[in-house]
Amino acid sequence: MKFINKYKEHIIINPLMRGGIVPEDVQAQLCQEGWLEVGYSLCHDCLEGRSSLVSKPPVKSFLGNVAEFFGGDEAEHTFGCRGAQFAVMKTVGDYCKEEDLEPVIVVDPNSHYSTNIAAEMAGLRVVEPPHTGYPEYKVTAEAFEDKIEEVGRPALVAVTHADPYFGNIAPVEEIGKICEERDIPYMVNAAYTAGVAPVNLKKMKAQFLTVSAHKSMSSLAPLGYVVTTYEWSKKIFATSKSKAEWTGRIFGKKLPNLFGCSIGGVPVISSMLSFDYVKERVKHWDEELSKINSFVDRLEEIGDGDIMLLGERPKRHHLLHFETPVFWDISQKHKRRGFFLAEHMIKRKIVGLHKGLSKHIKLSVYGLTQEEIDRVLEAFREAVKLREKLN
Repeated sequence: MKFINKYKEHIIINPLMRGGIVPEDVQAQLCQEGWLEVGYSLCHDCLEGRSSLVSKPPVKSFLGNVAEFFGGDEAEHTFGCRGAQFAVMKTVGDYCKEEDLEPVIVVDPNSHYSTNIAAEMAGLRVVEPPHTGYPEYKVTAEAFEDKIEEVGRPALVAVTHADPYFGNIAPVEEIGKICEERDIPYMVNAAYTAGVAPVNLKKMKAQFLTVSAHKSMSSLAPLGYVVTTYEWSKKIFATSKSKAEWTGRIFGKKLPNLFGCSIGGVPVISSMLSFDYVKERVKHWDEELSKINSFVDRLEEIGDGDIMLLGERPKRHHLLHFETPVFWDISQKHKRRGFFLAEHMIKRKIVGLHKGLSKHIKLSVYGLTQEEIDRVLEAFREAVKLREKLN
């Protein structure tokens, strides 16, 4: 059986994917060096039974570099950002039992579903402060402070740095100060920011940073990182203490919160090979923001009042969410209904809009050249003109 990637050589505008584009030279190295030959490609020289301790290739030292890059003391790689979040939630759940705390955590109302699922799996109850509502949906430090005071002593505060719905940047440093004053553990989910924008755990005054390498670090999926402080690393990265009842087996190097041993294949290799590229590109984040905000202005101009950005402005992140009544109107008369817009873009070799949606769209132009951005805008301009043709 042969599968064909029909979107090869398309411009990708899916905000889930823009920060995860693997550089072409890294793609070539993965093939040329045979890293794709076997699933456990980095485990040939494993001596200690855990992929994060491998020295050939230098996974162990690489994780130290990841921790330093994000302002932390220790880091481990995980099965995606959701694996990182589960590790934090499980650690906090155990902490609640040790300290006799109520298993209640405060989570922002724009959190990714995986945050809430991780909390559920760890037996933690989630409460939320409100956001500001339409059209900005912003999270405020004041709302967090009010909710924390209402709860009394939450076991954790978890904030999504850039949310997956509107691309708003949360006031993570302000919330960090609130948590620091009350000695509350604090997690920042930086799945959409760490690797595209400057991110520093210590500046946020956080104890945990969760990262998605395949969303924001030019890596293959599934791969994430959990970054923490020396103090909390003893808890979240605690090794197994179990002993099998009959055989007497022990698993002393395994990390229970990370399912023993984390992913041991090509995703980690891809992230290691892309790391220098990632470190360099965050230095140019302001340039990307300038392009992104210019794109917003130009697309709204094309819509002539019928395409409007939702979320904060000016944009401080690359995920863009637009309310698009012009495309909704077209979908009511078009034979392909809501599918017309994504199909219109694909015909022009632009992929990434959610198929079937026309009333709202999410996209990203992060990392695109100006020529590619112009192509995207021209495709939207042509789509808007369909309204006149269908009337």
